[in-house]
Amino acid sequence: DRFMMDYAVRYEDYSDFGTTLDGKIAAGFRASDSVLLRGSVSTGFRAPSLQQKYFSSTITDFISGEPVDVVIASNDSELARLAGVPNLTEETSESATLGLTWTPRDDVSMTLDLYRIDIDDRVVLSGDFDTSDPSIGPILEAMDVGLARFFFNAVDTRTEGVDLTVTYDFDWADAKWSTFLGANWNKTEVTQVNTPPALVGREDTLLPERDRLFIENGAPRSKAVLGVDYARGSWSASAKAIYFGEQELGTFSGTEAGVPNQHYASKASADVSVTYAFAANTKLTVGGANVFDTFPTRQNPDETDNGHIYESVQFGLNGAAWYVRLWHKF
Repeated sequence: DRFMMDYAVRYEDYSDFGTTLDGKIAAGFRASDSVLLRGSVSTGFRAPSLQQKYFSSTITDFISGEPVDVVIASNDSELARLAGVPNLTEETSESATLGLTWTPRDDVSMTLDLYRIDIDDRVVLSGDFDTSDPSIGPILEAMDVGLARFFFNAVDTRTEGVDLTVTYDFDWADAKWSTFLGANWNKTEVTQVNTPPALVGREDTLLPERDRLFIENGAPRSKAVLGVDYARGSWSASAKAIYFGEQELGTFSGTEAGVPNQHYASKASADVSVTYAFAANTKLTVGGANVFDTFPTRQNPDETDNGHIYESVQFGLNGAAWYVRLWHKF
């Protein structure tokens, strides 16, 4: 009565890379009427997407103010073969979770979960192969192209983290209140760069520091949301305070050129809304997002990915936004 287990197995055969067999085992144990312990171990895979395998394009990028043609070559192209980039294969993963749920009262609940995900052969876009490359440099010059990039199974990564949620519902002042806290901390790191034999010694080209930092720090390592919902009669309201942790990203020039990485300090934001129900099928809402007009930390626009004074890595770039919404169900 207190213990249960789930089992799952999945087999697939892909024409692109062959077969895959994956499985999952999960278990739950009710330690008491209010505490449930749970955990799981599983394997998984992700086939290369169509755009990663077949997409190709030539764009004009501006590097240090100079126009440079950049080609993204498809994985099955002759250019990728000459550069030594192998055919794409599937990403594989192993993951484990361990957590608990605690419900001491009907109006209070908490969940706490730890997790770890190891991904092997993760598909990413390579760094820049330029005209000095010993294999394809002359070809790029003949194509009048300055840089080339390729998708390949570049890296192995490990993600570890913890999720916490707490909810508390209560009645006060003739109104219903719902409060919640959600918090997450996670860390992703590149554990290995998978260098094809033809590209040994070119690890910095395959995965430059800037691209590695995007993989590891592309999202804040910590985030928390504290919210409250209010309802009384025809009126309801919602308020959320949101915390975004700090981040460190690379630059175009790189630390080797003496340019420090981009540092984004932790920031806080808030969303609010008020709703009035004229009837069960008609509601009017007035609200705002990022009401304190918070912006990311200012950066050097010559070193950001979008050429702006900051990038959309923690939250949006547009500051506060206000809206009025009329909802009616016919």
